[in-house]
Amino acid sequence: MIFTSHYRGEIKGEAVSISLYPPKGWTGKHLPLFAPTPELLHWWKSSAKDAAAQEEYKRRFRKILDSRQQLIGLWVGKQKDKPVDMTLCCFEPAEEFCHRHQVEEEVIQVYLPELWGGEVGATRPQLRIVQGGKPNLTYPPQVLSLIEKCHASGLPVVCGRLPCGYYRVSLDGEDLGVWSELGVLSVLTGLQHEFYRPRLVPSLAAVASSQVTEVQQETVLRQPAAALY
Repeated sequence: MIFTSHYRGEIKGEAVSISLYPPKGWTGKHLPLFAPTPELLHWWKSSAKDAAAQEEYKRRFRKILDSRQQLIGLWVGKQKDKPVDMTLCCFEPAEEFCHRHQVEEEVIQVYLPELWGGEVGATRPQLRIVQGGKPNLTYPPQVLSLIEKCHASGLPVVCGRLPCGYYRVSLDGEDLGVWSELGVLSVLTGLQHEFYRPRLVPSLAAVASSQVTEVQQETVLRQPAAALY
């Protein structure tokens, strides 16, 4: 399992630092792949550290993660092949703003949801994307509301948020594509309507097309012979 924690907190499995500079005397591993750049760290330290600054930090860090997608893909593949219990560590306590929470939400939960163990010792809601379960609590309210409505309608839709901010949508394991926030709102709304659902789900579209063909064939067979000439 992959956990997150702060340096003074509990650590499960291998201790892996994902801060730019590990603390003095650190004896665990260091994974700069998930660390912010010196420029971003300097910007954050000079910012107001308020809600607006946090959102700007997340936007900038998301771009950094996007630029490392190839390396992140290799790391993800390694974890899938040979999973090892580890804790990704940084300085801030569990309840405080920290880039490790963004790593857990936009990398671990998206690409390795089956290995996500949570923030060790956290009292805040654990953010986990689970097939048929509760969606990520950090999603925009409109997206959350529509996901819950789909689940209530018997549609176990899964929306995985990618590092770029877009959403990969699937239903019963069938990939419905990657969508922007505006696009995913339309998709989740459309899934709740019988008219639009077959247009969004390829397998349902194939069934609907087959049913239409059968109806057309039955109609032709039932027509009087004279009408066929």
